[in-house]
Amino acid sequence: MESAREELLRRIKIEAEKDQKNRQDVRFLNTMGLLVAKGFLRTNQQMTLKPNQRIRIEDAIWAGQNVEPRILEVLPAVVLRLPRHFDFDPKRHAELAPILKELKSGADQGPPFQGIPFEKLKIWVDLPLRDKRIKSLAQKRVLKTFRLDPQAVENLRVRARDRQCSETEVIEDLLGFPRR
Repeated sequence: MESAREELLRRIKIEAEKDQKNRQDVRFLNTMGLLVAKGFLRTNQQMTLKPNQRIRIEDAIWAGQNVEPRILEVLPAVVLRLPRHFDFDPKRHAELAPILKELKSGADQGPPFQGIPFEKLKIWVDLPLRDKRIKSLAQKRVLKTFRLDPQAVENLRVRARDRQCSETEVIEDLLGFPRR
């Protein structure tokens, strides 16, 4: 009985040392630094925030599998909302591509990612973040071009100047949308 207990303690100690080593790995530090800086995750560990870090998808998956499982849960939403921070390629990341497609379309059901059900992945797509510049998919602006009469454009400019707002806000106001 005593030798089984000693063996268990020895294995726990080996796993703890391995976990400590993995927490110092650059792949984990870069991924977690970005996710904490952007407000997707929080940690009580002292960490350098890296809001401008570019991450390889493979590194983020490694960090999620070997150190912090929460990374895998937020990864699809982060790749969708912060595409410039990741090297996503639909051919190379075939497991992630259909999930991103379903998340982007707003589907209620979709494939799991790394054993995490789609319902848990979907929550992160519309999560309000600390960095207000990062919008959820529902809040993202759509660029639309209209060909307006020059007098209409001038009228729009005058109204915007009088109200001290943008031309877009004047149009949204006319359509009945609340001001941001």
